[in-house]
Amino acid sequence: MPSKKGPVVKVEKDKGQQVLERLKEEDRLDGDRMIEQRGSKLIIPVKEGDEEDILEKSEDKSTPFQKIQSKVDIAEVLKEKLPERWERVGDILLIKLPEVFDGKKNHIGKVYAEVLGMKSVLIQGGITGTKREPEVELIYGEETETVHLENGIKYKLDVAELMFSSGNIDERVLMAGVPGEGETIVDMFAGIGYFTLPMAVHSKPENIYSLEINEVAYGYLNENIELNGVQETVETWNGDNREFAKSRIADRVVMGYLHDTWKFLPKAVELLDGEGVIHYHTRAADVNFPGQVERELAENIGKDFEITEIRKIKSYAPHVFHVVADVDVF
Repeated sequence: MPSKKGPVVKVEKDKGQQVLERLKEEDRLDGDRMIEQRGSKLIIPVKEGDEEDILEKSEDKSTPFQKIQSKVDIAEVLKEKLPERWERVGDILLIKLPEVFDGKKNHIGKVYAEVLGMKSVLIQGGITGTKREPEVELIYGEETETVHLENGIKYKLDVAELMFSSGNIDERVLMAGVPGEGETIVDMFAGIGYFTLPMAVHSKPENIYSLEINEVAYGYLNENIELNGVQETVETWNGDNREFAKSRIADRVVMGYLHDTWKFLPKAVELLDGEGVIHYHTRAADVNFPGQVERELAENIGKDFEITEIRKIKSYAPHVFHVVADVDVF
């Protein structure tokens, strides 16, 4: 699907995630247009400006963070402890706020909202359980439901109940162009459609089966399918994907999950139509990479396979990364 015309930033692919995150923080990413890959470069649509402007932004004396520091009514010595990074999901902001600010968190939330033009601000904690539920605290505003626009896709969700990882944007862009025309795909951990929607909107698969265990995410998944007009392509199913009755249907299986993903590999192989591709997500420590990933696959696939690529997506914890392996099974 060709992207609409407008200003863009061209960056080497290995710098793409860093630039994408900065553009999102500064609300300069044009989510209505598609991010493209041309050779070794990412072509990123922006609302205004150019590459030089983006790369020199940190030298600007009136950055959003500096405006926040100037407006927050706290001791000067504490202003350096304010979060300099944040995550925008639609018109809602997620920040990580140290406990030292507990007495001022509502005031701080209000300032962040005013400077960055957000309707609500939440303190971001961890993600818990097999249903990937976020731990958050609303410190400004009243609404936690939003529609997030990225790469020409509309994602509706409630950030108080569901996660949305901006750090995975590079992988969502990649997956938008991976499926071949006429393929049948199973997205085993569909969530609200993180990978289902880019594939359905920007590629030409025959159909996608999107499986999701979290009832709230499943509801938004169905809303987002309609919101993006891909009802004819996507079929959804709610429950533990290991209980999904169909087998030998898929050319490609997406496993976008990070907690003992290896346990689901036998089901992924069962879903393939004899052979095909698995996109396997997992966590791996630097000292065990890529050996840990190779062992997980070798011990659980039960068929001949070849790893065509293993890539680090983002940092998950100190010295631990979210990684993806593309695997040909035959």
